[in-house]
Amino acid sequence: MNYLLTLLSIAAIAVPLSAYADPHYYQCQVMSDAYIKGNGTLEVLPNSPRIGEKFTVIKGTGVIIGDVMDVLNNPKVLASGDEKNSYKVIWEQKAAGKSGAFVDYLSINEFVKGKPKPFGFFSGSLLLTGLCE
Repeated sequence: MNYLLTLLSIAAIAVPLSAYADPHYYQCQVMSDAYIKGNGTLEVLPNSPRIGEKFTVIKGTGVIIGDVMDVLNNPKVLASGDEKNSYKVIWEQKAAGKSGAFVDYLSINEFVKGKPKPFGFFSGSLLLTGLCE
C-alpha cells in the first residue's frame, strides 16, 4: 500500500495537471499561501515553498496524497460536487486538552465551468488556494 502511495505521489509531482482529467481524482496545484494575522488581516506569503506544490485528492474518500499538507487522517466527504455545488471535505482531530479540536477544510469549486477548478484549503489560520483538474 505504501508503495502505491509513493508511486502516486511521484506521478503527481512529475506530470502536469492537464494530464490527469480523471473522474475519480483531482490533481491540484497550490497557487497562493497565506495566513490570518493576529490583527485579522490576511498575510500572503509570495515566496512560500508550498507555491507550485501538487497534491492528489481521491474524490470518493477525500484522501490526499502529497506533501503539501500535514498528514490528514479520517477525511469526511461532505459534498461530492456537481455543476451547482463545491466538492467539500473536512478532517477533525482532537487537540491537546479535553475540549480542543482541529478542523481542516477543503473546498473545490466543481461548479466552475471548464477546467481547472479553483480550491481553498483552510487549516487553523492557514489558507492555501490554487487550481485542480
